[in-house]
Amino acid sequence: MKLHRPHLLKHTLNVANRVRQTASVAGLSLLRVAQGEKPDAMLLKETFEQLGTTYIKIGQFIASTPSLFPRQYVMAFQDCLDQTTPLPFSYIKKVLQEELEINGKTLDELFLTIDETPLASASIAQVHAATLSNGEEVVLKVQKPNVKTIMQTDLGVLHAVTKVLEKLMPSMRFASLAPIIDEIRLRMLAETDFIAEAQNIRDFQQFLTVSNNTRVVAPKVIERLTTKRVLTMSRLHGVSMIDEAAMRQYCSDPAQVMADTLNTWFASLMLCNSFHADLHAGNLMLLNDGRIGFLDFGIVGTLKAESWRACLAMMQALQDGDYRAMAQAMVDMEMTHDKDNVDVDALASDVAKMMQVVAADDKVLTSGKPFNTKEQADELNKMMLEIVEVGKRHGIHFPRDFALLAKQMLYFDRFLQVLAPDMDMFSDNRIQILAQDNTLADAASQNKDLPKLVS
Repeated sequence: MKLHRPHLLKHTLNVANRVRQTASVAGLSLLRVAQGEKPDAMLLKETFEQLGTTYIKIGQFIASTPSLFPRQYVMAFQDCLDQTTPLPFSYIKKVLQEELEINGKTLDELFLTIDETPLASASIAQVHAATLSNGEEVVLKVQKPNVKTIMQTDLGVLHAVTKVLEKLMPSMRFASLAPIIDEIRLRMLAETDFIAEAQNIRDFQQFLTVSNNTRVVAPKVIERLTTKRVLTMSRLHGVSMIDEAAMRQYCSDPAQVMADTLNTWFASLMLCNSFHADLHAGNLMLLNDGRIGFLDFGIVGTLKAESWRACLAMMQALQDGDYRAMAQAMVDMEMTHDKDNVDVDALASDVAKMMQVVAADDKVLTSGKPFNTKEQADELNKMMLEIVEVGKRHGIHFPRDFALLAKQMLYFDRFLQVLAPDMDMFSDNRIQILAQDNTLADAASQNKDLPKLVS
């Protein structure tokens, strides 16, 4: 769409200002290196956090994509923080007025109250509690200023830099950096469209309805008050699912709550358009009425049914110590476009050697216990990185959504440490990893409205 002169001038100034800010932060980091500081992964992480929105998201992408980045960077960015200084309410109010005051309705007519103190403030949006004119409690997710301009500017600069690097250093072409930046652009810009996030919520709610799941709930989207820059949802009240004492106010068995959570999520892999890929402690809660709340559907993934089955086969083979089966599952997961040329026996041999090294480094793996302590969870993360590195040597590449799935399972592992330390998510009889229930299977095959498996 063609910009009018005032808007074009403002856009140009915003771009110029962003380039200046980026140059300033990058210059300070280079100065630190010149003064003798090691240019390592931690320095890059600190620089990214100072650069804000785009670079924080890129850091999170690095952390969730071990197939594309060196181990030290993946590990460094695991805790890349997406918390920012709150914006003044005057800005939030201005956006709400621009987006919601239509058909002559003012904010005072739409809302009884809007809490000026934010519930949360991240790189893309700020969240405020509010009450609708009918008394319903809601939360308002409001996009921060110039987010799209900042992202497009940053990613445009990065894309140009990678093109130059690939020309100056032909060896860089193997890493395919430019396509990676393009993928990051698509995914990050999608996060700035709250209409898309609202659809993710509706898809999940449809899945809950068709599968007759009354144990789990997602916020209701208030359609008339949702735009690309503002997402209005019903407010859910509850407690964090890493606080067992608080949970016992609303349930008698926190372990069963965790089992219900896992069952829902595992079923969504097969029966929903997408799976929630960011269920950390801030996005999962036990509600005051005993139900389980899934929050924030800005980051979702998709996985083919065949890939998920192969993933389960790989994990089962890992537990059984069957490295030939584990190697075959890695190939079956469609992580490679040339699977017929992979030497499965050679891959199995390398996997076995890798596991021997990992086991020798950490006795936890040889304890015979489920991965349910912090040390075991950290070891599982390291092992995933090792598996990826072995796979790369055989031409196998994990798709990003598989990395999102693996990361989410690490989140679940940490929940289990608190709520059910004796539960093994892959062998406990309370957990249905595959949709074995006939009702779900029938619904999947007969109900036209049910989201189909990803093709």
